[in-house]
Amino acid sequence: MTPERARGRTGTTARPDRRRRGSPAPGAGWGVLAAIAVVTLLLVVTAFALRPSGSSARDVRRSALRATPDGVAALYRAIARLGTPSAIRVTPLVDAEPLRGTLVMLQPVRRPSPREVHELLEWVRGGGTLIHAPRAASPILDSLGLVRRTLLEAGDSTEAAGASPGQELEDGPLWNGDHPLTEGLPMARAARYAIAPDTASGETGEEDEGEDAADEDEGAGPDPAPYHPLLLSAPDSAGQRWAVAASIPLREGRVISFADARPLSNRFAGEGPLAVLAVRAAIAWTNPGDSVFFDEFSQGLGASRSPARATVDFLVGTPAGRASLHLGVVVLLAFVCAGLRFGAPLVPARGPGRSSLEHVTALAAVYESAQARETAAVLMLGRLARAARLSPPRDLREAGHLLARLEKRTARPRALRLIRRGLAATPLDLIRVARGIDNHTQGRRSA
Repeated sequence: MTPERARGRTGTTARPDRRRRGSPAPGAGWGVLAAIAVVTLLLVVTAFALRPSGSSARDVRRSALRATPDGVAALYRAIARLGTPSAIRVTPLVDAEPLRGTLVMLQPVRRPSPREVHELLEWVRGGGTLIHAPRAASPILDSLGLVRRTLLEAGDSTEAAGASPGQELEDGPLWNGDHPLTEGLPMARAARYAIAPDTASGETGEEDEGEDAADEDEGAGPDPAPYHPLLLSAPDSAGQRWAVAASIPLREGRVISFADARPLSNRFAGEGPLAVLAVRAAIAWTNPGDSVFFDEFSQGLGASRSPARATVDFLVGTPAGRASLHLGVVVLLAFVCAGLRFGAPLVPARGPGRSSLEHVTALAAVYESAQARETAAVLMLGRLARAARLSPPRDLREAGHLLARLEKRTARPRALRLIRRGLAATPLDLIRVARGIDNHTQGRRSA
């Protein structure tokens, strides 16, 4: 065996295996990134498919915090831009801070209690202004002796809620020209809902004159409040006109009531005159220094609702939240299973290990059989180079340069001369070289 082959075998044998046992394969990281990318894509697609839409979402809320088509954020911002401050109210109508300014309550999700209705109307009678749009059954309208009637069903007309403009009905909607809030407004389209006093429903037939007055009063409702129609609907089959929007004075205050809140939503606010009417009413009846408050408590938002509670309600109470929760659980289980060891790791099959002494003995036998004395001497001198922080030699010429540099640094060159005699001997005397290296190392330590 030649010295070069011996040196190559030695370097291969002595090099330690730095790969840690149980370390992941080089491509394992890309697999995890690919899994994360797939899960993220699924979440995005699910959120996009279940995104809220005012025309199709089941949870329709006329909230000033919603910029979706079903919200009224456009109405909220329009009032503020025209100079009247607008704010959000998230406290109840009773047992909370007092009402002030103008209150906007559009199709409340939370049905107000009789006590809340009483307190609200007393506040209006004291000088407050309420801009109101009821749901199908409104306790506020009931307290005022008014009713809400469906004029057009959902499929009868696409223009009913202020959708795309179309042909006007004969003898159609008319603005009340006597009221300053309706001055200059364009003609409105067909209306789906309308309100009027309970006695104007057209359903009261001729009654027997012999009935007792007590029986008549027993089923009578509250006296209808005086109201001024701002927009009249088309006449019904009985020739009766119903009000789509009305101003209802109550002592010092007033109620501006809209039969339907859809024309005030973000979807129709840009093309329907009813939104302009609502903005005019809010600005005209709000005293200087007061604000227009949008009642978000009636839309389901409370001041005591914490972010954690809102997150839980989203994850449990909405389709998008439940889908996100299920996907999150699946991803968590996937990561847990990917990092969980099912049993002890397998130990790779290897031969029996040997001690350092056995390794040195085997290495010396290789050098001896190959007659690689020069290679062995050069490798032995690497110990001196490392101790002096110099580059180890690669052949006998570089070994001579190393000894010359070391002789200039030490005052006791006897050990270095012993090494030179060992290198100059024929054949090369490895014992003398090893002895000189030991003497030089021990001399440095004693010094």
